[in-house]
Amino acid sequence: MGDLPAITRLSQTLTILSSMIAPVVLILACGSLITITSQRLSRVIDRCRYLLEQLKTLVQQSGEEPETLTREGALLFYLMEKATTRTRLLQRALTTLYLSLGVFIATSLSLGILDVINSRRTWLPVLLSMIGAVMLFYTSVLLIRESSLARQAVNREMDEALHYFKTNLEGLTKRKKRWWQRRRKTETKAPEKSEVNLLTDNISVNEDSA
Repeated sequence: MGDLPAITRLSQTLTILSSMIAPVVLILACGSLITITSQRLSRVIDRCRYLLEQLKTLVQQSGEEPETLTREGALLFYLMEKATTRTRLLQRALTTLYLSLGVFIATSLSLGILDVINSRRTWLPVLLSMIGAVMLFYTSVLLIRESSLARQAVNREMDEALHYFKTNLEGLTKRKKRWWQRRRKTETKAPEKSEVNLLTDNISVNEDSA
C-alpha cells in the first residue's frame, strides 16, 4: 500500500510531461519555417546587391544606345523594387515566426505550470496555442505573397530575355545565311584547285620516271 502514492505521483508527472510535449510538433514546424525563411531572405538580399551592382555598371557605361539603356534600366528598377518588397515581407514573416515560436514555448510552460499548481485556468494554454496558430497562418500569407512577387519578377525577366534574343536572332539568321553562301562558294572552288594540283603532281611524276 505504501507504493500507491509513489505510483500516483509518477502518473501525475507523466501526465504533466505528456501535456508539455504536445506543442512540440508546432515548435518543430516553426523551427523548420525559420530555417527556410532565413535562407530565402539571404538569397533575396544577395539578389538585391547583385541588381544594385548591375544598375551601377549600367549607369557608368558609355557608348550604349539610349533606348537600350532605358529598357535595361527600367527592367533593373522593376526587379529591384520586387526584390526589396520581398525582403520586407520575409523579414516580417521571420519576426512573426520567432514570436509564434515563443508563444508555443509559453504554451508548453503554461501547461506544465497549471498541472503542477492544479489551477483551473485551462483557457490560458488554449488561448496561447490559438495565438500561435494565427501567427503561423499570417506567416503563410506573407510567404505566399512573397512567392507571388518572385514569380512576377521571374516572368518579367524571362519576357525581356526572350524579346532580346528574338530581336537579335533575326539578324543572326541573316548573317548565318550570308556566311553559308560564302562557305558554299569556297567549297565549289576547292575541288577545281585540287584537280589542278593532281594534274601537276602527275606531270612531275611522269617526268621523273622518264
